[in-house]
Amino acid sequence: MYPLDVEKANSVIWESEPLMAFIGYRITEMSQGRACAEFGHGRNVQRLGGVLHGGVIAAVLDETLGMAVLTVNDGTDQVTVELKVNFLEVGREGPYRVCGQVVRRGGRLVAAEGEVRDASGRLIAKALGTWYILRREVGAGR
Repeated sequence: MYPLDVEKANSVIWESEPLMAFIGYRITEMSQGRACAEFGHGRNVQRLGGVLHGGVIAAVLDETLGMAVLTVNDGTDQVTVELKVNFLEVGREGPYRVCGQVVRRGGRLVAAEGEVRDASGRLIAKALGTWYILRREVGAGR
């Protein structure tokens, strides 16, 4: 299981994943099987018309649910196997809050669910995904 230090998690994310820094994504909460984050409604997350870009929604859900999975990971790494996102409302008002939680932890597979809400608490998107727990780091020899 990984440490639940929010500031350390943010440092690692911002250094190793420039996309999250570009978005302005920041973890705000981590506990066993759960993670939450926030990001604003700046120009970097908008599509034509000034609304929240669907790709950003998918990316922050993948990141946040992955962080929730990381808190129960007893391996060395993990990868997303699948992620289904339902886009429910147009995002027009930040900051946005995204939260994810583990639904089930198996031997190698972990299921997690999450959602994105706008500044008013409106539900913008819901997601369900699966992560595969690796016993060695990605990029290591077979």
